[in-house]
Amino acid sequence: MKSALPILFVSKKAVVLRTVLLLAGALLSAGSSMAQQKAGNPVTIDAGVASADITPQTPIRMAGYAARLSTDADSVLQPIAAKALALGSDAQHPTLLITVDLVGIPWRITKNVTDFLVKEKGINPAQVAICASHTHGGPEVGNLINILQYRNGGFSDSLLALKQLIEITQYTEQLTQKLKDLAVAALNNRKPALVSWGQGQAQFASNRRTKDGPVDLALPILKITDPGGALKAVFLNYACHGTTLGGEEHKIHGDWIAEAHRVIEARHPGATALIALGCAGDANPAPRGSRENMQQHGKEIADNIDKLLTAQLQPLYTPPSGTMQWIQLPFSKVPSAAELVEWTKDPSVKGYYARLALERLERGEAIPAVVDYPFQVWNFDNKMAMVNLAGEVVVDYSIRLKDRYGAERLWVNAYANDVPSYIASRRVIGEGGYEPESSMYWYNKPSPFVPEVEDMIVNAVGEAMPASFKDQRPAGNQPALVQKEADGSYQLSSWMAGTEGSRIKYMPEWKAFGWFDAKDKATWNADIAKAGKYNVYLEWSVSDSVAGKTFELTAGNKRIKGKVDKTGSWFTYRTKKIGALQLPKGTTTIVLKSGAATEQGSMFDVRAVRLVPVK
Repeated sequence: MKSALPILFVSKKAVVLRTVLLLAGALLSAGSSMAQQKAGNPVTIDAGVASADITPQTPIRMAGYAARLSTDADSVLQPIAAKALALGSDAQHPTLLITVDLVGIPWRITKNVTDFLVKEKGINPAQVAICASHTHGGPEVGNLINILQYRNGGFSDSLLALKQLIEITQYTEQLTQKLKDLAVAALNNRKPALVSWGQGQAQFASNRRTKDGPVDLALPILKITDPGGALKAVFLNYACHGTTLGGEEHKIHGDWIAEAHRVIEARHPGATALIALGCAGDANPAPRGSRENMQQHGKEIADNIDKLLTAQLQPLYTPPSGTMQWIQLPFSKVPSAAELVEWTKDPSVKGYYARLALERLERGEAIPAVVDYPFQVWNFDNKMAMVNLAGEVVVDYSIRLKDRYGAERLWVNAYANDVPSYIASRRVIGEGGYEPESSMYWYNKPSPFVPEVEDMIVNAVGEAMPASFKDQRPAGNQPALVQKEADGSYQLSSWMAGTEGSRIKYMPEWKAFGWFDAKDKATWNADIAKAGKYNVYLEWSVSDSVAGKTFELTAGNKRIKGKVDKTGSWFTYRTKKIGALQLPKGTTTIVLKSGAATEQGSMFDVRAVRLVPVK
């Protein structure tokens, strides 16, 4: 881990300077690794995938950019798709995950699809999620921002042109039916599969509000193979807007997301790639503006997915179980009729919102004081929790949730099931600007949210989080005597070690040490109950560009030397046997350090050393 910034989130400037942050990958104990690899005894989950083309017939009104000179698509640059992944047998109450290459998914479509699956297939509605890619090159889907008529630098009080209205209606009706058929196809395609997960990195996301501001560079994946190891599907997530191409592009496209789909599936024939977005509300791709940039970002995703597909991922043995809840998010203000009349003088979108709101009042309707907000928490085998948040969620939500529940075992999707508005944090609301303020009028909302919405969402997710994810995480490393485990092994966890050196730092989000260099070391004291030979396992992560430095582990006059092998990224952990030591009975001091004092720069990030008695 190579940054003094908060773990997992890093400024682009820091990335350019190669002060990369650690993002945890799959924690994989030696025991679970061996269990998955036992010949003839794979642990499978029923899994089915399906794909559907949802590219509209042009022309059709495009979503994403209000300031397009022309609102209609004139042709297709990239086809856009919906993908579905079904996990679990009927007896296990399957989970359905659907991704769509759209700017968002309105709740009315999600509900229509979910109600169908509940009635026709007996699916638990809490275990259906539809995640939008937030491409700004897709068709309008009905209830996002299309009601606000921005034309040639001003606002019009007229309705949509009848032709556009009919085209949007026909498309959304066809889309809804396609999503129903897609879900059924994925359920019908279920076969035994091996499922595993891990995390990698991509670095093109950039905070668009604050120079060098926080971003989430995590690239988590679910890997689904047949029992023989052939890749069937990969589901991945990255927190970056689909805005590589600007509003001057009038061709239907899925932006970097569709390009990543294309490259991954071309490299792995027969496999299906599903892509969702993380908390990308305040992140844009960098660089942006050209088709070459879009191709560059799609390739970066695909390249890092290839690294993860060959990395040591954490196996999952049971399908996810889920819960879905709703909370109400209050606005900071509900304007009166007199205030709305005054607002109509504002030439910006706020004035146009006021005109819409006045019409609503005169029709006898109320201006809402809250947003009904859905979220889901899915538990994957007590090893990974997936949180599905509605709306354009800013990065602070990832920071808080991963800090609280462990970045090494949390996956956060945004743009899930509904897109009522931007979901700003306390920090972003305090700063003001587009996401917390003016965007709310584009979304037909009366005002920014109250700052407390951040606590409301984080705490509500926490109440829904499974108990196994609520363990106390050591806030710092406190040297402690390591005692024997029930199986006779010794787990030398990072937080139980003492440290020397200026760059080594314990990171509670990851339960790991970061910033190792040749001057840093970690020291454990273990109470060895029985003298004998012990196999030594190391759990570490390192970027491929930094890998190759030497390490040394000593216990008294016994030592193990080795080279730091690649793991795929700072995000991806690996566990490997590095040798064996003959240990005496009693307190033994074990030191891990560089094997060559002349080596420069970052070495590796270490979560644990494990001593396993040789029987």
